Amino acid sequence: MFTYLKPLCPSNRFAGILSLTAIMIASPTLAQEGDETPEKEVFEAIGVMFAQGSGLNRMDFSPAEMELIVEGIRKGMQLKEMPASIQKLQPKIQGIMRAKMEVARKAETAKGAKASIINKAKAVKFFASLEKQDGIQKDTTGFYFEILKEGTGAKPSMDDTVRLHYHGTLIDGTVFDSSVDRGQPASFPMKGVIKGFSGGLTKVKVGGKVRIYIPSELGYGDNPRPGGKIKPGDALIFECELLEIVKK
Repeated sequence: MFTYLKPLCPSNRFAGILSLTAIMIASPTLAQEGDETPEKEVFEAIGVMFAQGSGLNRMDFSPAEMELIVEGIRKGMQLKEMPASIQKLQPKIQGIMRAKMEVARKAETAKGAKASIINKAKAVKFFASLEKQDGIQKDTTGFYFEILKEGTGAKPSMDDTVRLHYHGTLIDGTVFDSSVDRGQPASFPMKGVIKGFSGGLTKVKVGGKVRIYIPSELGYGDNPRPGGKIKPGDALIFECELLEIVKK
């Protein structure tokens, strides 16, 4: 929950691409057992999975470069071991891959920046509407909260570890994470999660429920987990039931 994926360095990313190729080629699940002439779309799916999973689709290769890469894959699938001539090219290959990955990184950053502006503008309107609603309070740090049920126990501090149920959505209602849906409470240190989330939990007693409205600045900002439902600039909503303070 609430963890960032560390980006691979260029050499590790390139090794990951090669590993992914080997896994996909060896996978028995993509062709049906006993089918001597698998459908064309199955093999095309292997290629699509490779291009998407490896990140090659984001590296802005020209049509001519793509044809050469595909031809290289064809040759590689027929070889039992890596030729020495190919191994000697590794420094040049890594140099090209670093440059291509930098192109992909810049494109992703530009896309994220545009999305962030749009999402933050939506959040401003959303939070303005919250301020007109009874029962919703604003913390001095910038998040909003609403006590849904008063608990009877103690309130957690930032030094505590807590156990709780939570249900996380975007402001449009999209669910991105939910221990409630999984049917399994979560436990974690208060200092180990995003600021708006832990801050909101300090407002409720054990046995109580709170709804927390978190601006992106106190959430994942412009750098959410790649590929997840949370996008740059997204505001978050959590409904939480504090079950226990595990450790003080």
